Amino acid sequence: MTKGSQEYTTISNSETVAEIVIEKSRFIASAIHVDNAEQAVEYVNAKRKKYFDATHNCYAFIAGDKAKFSDDGEPQGTAGLPMYECIKNNNLDYVCVVVTRYFGGVKLGAGGLVRAYSGSCAEVLKQCEKLQMTDCTRAEVAIDYSLLKPLRKALQLYAQEENVFYEDKVRLTILFPTVLYNTISDIVVQTTLGKGVFTVKEQLLAHFSLLN
Repeated sequence: MTKGSQEYTTISNSETVAEIVIEKSRFIASAIHVDNAEQAVEYVNAKRKKYFDATHNCYAFIAGDKAKFSDDGEPQGTAGLPMYECIKNNNLDYVCVVVTRYFGGVKLGAGGLVRAYSGSCAEVLKQCEKLQMTDCTRAEVAIDYSLLKPLRKALQLYAQEENVFYEDKVRLTILFPTVLYNTISDIVVQTTLGKGVFTVKEQLLAHFSLLN
């Protein structure tokens, strides 16, 4: 499996941005999925470049066993750590959040800053699309052309179709939660009357969803 063997929840690859204003200070929270700590650092640097004229660009990320946060000039413990705790409390992994502040002239105090940064982080994470990464199996089923329609119908509630190749046989690539392995195997045997060739390709952590 990729990224270790533990299932986890993350956010989508699409960047999400949320902005709030507190005592005339603008807080712009940006969040994105990252595959590793290196990607998180790249994302932070990109935000710093984009908001080069901001007063602060504070950040926090968690990527497996790697985590880091920064107050970027705010009083120690008032920005990065609250953001890190926010990500952690949402039970998210492989996530990076940057909160950019444009100072509005009114000091918020330590407590106010903690609330502002944790609140900004919480708001952007609330708007993010959450993805549950599940222990999955990718497999291929080789069948006669006449069996494609009934097999698709039988699998639609349990497996996600990824590809289909039309060769001497129809080769169907499917993804399903590993806990359903026996169910999928039985469906293939029963639907094809034992003629389908079921081959496991890999086991991985993946976002599993059914469109049916």
